[in-house]
This record gives sequence, C-alpha cells and structure tokens, in this order.
Amino acid sequence: MEATKRFTFLRFLAAILIAFLFSGMAYLLYKVGLYYSYLDAYSGHIARGDQTAAREGMEDLNYFYELSDNLHLRWAADKYLFKDSIYHRAAFNYVAGDYDRVISDLQGQDSFWAYYIRGNAQWRRAQGIYANGLNLNDKAEKEKQLKAADDLAKDMVKDDYALAVKSDPAGSLPPSWNYDLVSDDGARQKGLQPKPAPIKVKLGIPIPGGKSGPGPKGEKDKGKAGTKPQDLDNKGGETPGAKPGGKPKPRG
Repeated sequence: MEATKRFTFLRFLAAILIAFLFSGMAYLLYKVGLYYSYLDAYSGHIARGDQTAAREGMEDLNYFYELSDNLHLRWAADKYLFKDSIYHRAAFNYVAGDYDRVISDLQGQDSFWAYYIRGNAQWRRAQGIYANGLNLNDKAEKEKQLKAADDLAKDMVKDDYALAVKSDPAGSLPPSWNYDLVSDDGARQKGLQPKPAPIKVKLGIPIPGGKSGPGPKGEKDKGKAGTKPQDLDNKGGETPGAKPGGKPKPRG
C-alpha cells in the first residue's frame, strides 16, 4: 500500500511538471507569434516612411527585447529571434533622418541589409552635402562641397550597393537600380540635386471658415457629390501605420 501511494504521488508530481512545461511552451509560442505580428506591422511603417508609427513600433519591439531579458532567454532570442534587430533599429534611424548613426551602427557589418541600408544612408548624406554646397557663396568652397558629395556617392555609396547586389538572396530590383544610378554620371548628378517639397492636393471646394463644400458632381450630374476633402496621399481617411485589427500594445 505504501509503495502504491508513493507511486501515485510521483505520478502526480510528474503531471504537474508536464503541465507546467506545456503552459510555459504555450506562453512562449504565443509571445513569439505576437512578436512577428508586431514586426510585420513595423516593417509596414518603415516601408511607408511613417516616423511616428515607426517610433511606436520600435517601442513595441523593445518590449519583447526586455521580456527576453526578464525570462533569462536573451541568449536564445538573440540567436534565433532577434538576429536582425540591429537592422530594425537602423531602419528606424534612417526614417528619422539620423543617417550618421545608421552608418556608425552598421560599420563593420557584413550582410545584405547592412550594405543596402548603409548605402542608402550614405546616399542621403551625400545629398545633404550637395544641398549645403549649393547655398555657399564662396565659389571655391562651393565646388569643393559639390565634389565631395559626388565623390562620396560614386565611391562609398557605389561600393555598398555593389556588395548589396552580390549578397542579395532574392535578387531584388532596388539594389541594382541604385547601383546603376550612382554608376551613371548624369543620373548621379541629377539624383544629388535637391528635390522640391511635394504639394499635397486636396479634393473638394473650400468655403469661408475653413470648411469644405461639396465636391464636383459626376458627368451630367450623375452620382453623388463629395462632401469631405481627401488627401490623395491618405485616401479613405485611414491613419498611416495603424495597427492591424486594432491590437493593443503588448504589455506584461
């Protein structure tokens, strides 16, 4: 009887241990799935160049980095889950316009994303140098600045894009397109020129008081008149970078 009790008690402890392990695994799998969901949303913010949404997305990703620290699993997360985190941060700094930090953070990194993002940042820095040179009154200093910008673009930028093309696992178009641009003297010079700020066009007829009147009716008065101006860059009133499904930020 005593042996039977002992055996039953051991089975009970084993059942509790197994249940605990399965619960822990389920929790971890849930968090991993949630991480990839937020990472996908963050990638969308970066692709749209939405700095505000990208900043919030970066905060969401930081939650998972801190969570892995609290669970004492950072070593495994860095190896299997967060191995590209340096590029996520670099992408945010690029959207934020901190090109020097992007270049500094990716210095010494040897991968497709390192070459491509660093090349983009170097290109933006060359554009900034060129734009600054155009505003100089001293002719000699102006020519020096313009040459420095062009040299940066045709040397360091071109080298990064060349490495990106060679290491691109998908053989995508942007790296090779950028490489061709900086390799062509005429296209490179045109690309370095400052671009005018885009003018946002709104539909609808403005009326006094800042309100919007009805828009033009359809052909031969067919169709309903519009009543709300829509920004062509933001059709349908959708907020750029809105989280899919209205998911709350992960906490706890």
